[in-house]
Amino acid sequence: MELSYYISVFFHFIFGAFWIGGMLFLPLVLLPSIKNHPNRILLLQQTGIKFRFFGWIALIGLAITGILNMYLRGLPLSWDFILQSNYGNLLQIKMVLFILMMLIGVLHDFYIGTKSIEEMKAVNNGKFKQLARWSGRINLLLAFAIAFIGIVLSRGGF
Repeated sequence: MELSYYISVFFHFIFGAFWIGGMLFLPLVLLPSIKNHPNRILLLQQTGIKFRFFGWIALIGLAITGILNMYLRGLPLSWDFILQSNYGNLLQIKMVLFILMMLIGVLHDFYIGTKSIEEMKAVNNGKFKQLARWSGRINLLLAFAIAFIGIVLSRGGF
């Protein structure tokens, strides 16, 4: 393998660690820390917007380095490979989960999260707050599944 492959894998790992780490930071560190803070909603909103910016950079980076990793590893970038090999089938599952995670992320970041903040500002803990929690949890579980499949693929697949 060439150095460029290892650099690409390194960045793929860093982007994934940032994405998963950020999703764990918010509910495990930030929310408990600001639970009784008088500006809790504002802090949550500002942190969410900041993470959204860098989170999407990480997701775009994951997509780019994922494709680059395949190319640099010498894997065929063809539908035949993806649809007809065991490795390709596992890669296909990873790609579908990644696309699903991105779609849920778009909904969470640009609609549900905004509506949730509006509800909290109105002192109304309604359905959007619950949707924001659940969409975040589902995305975290998808991220864990994607990372696990990535580890399996990096070790040669099943």
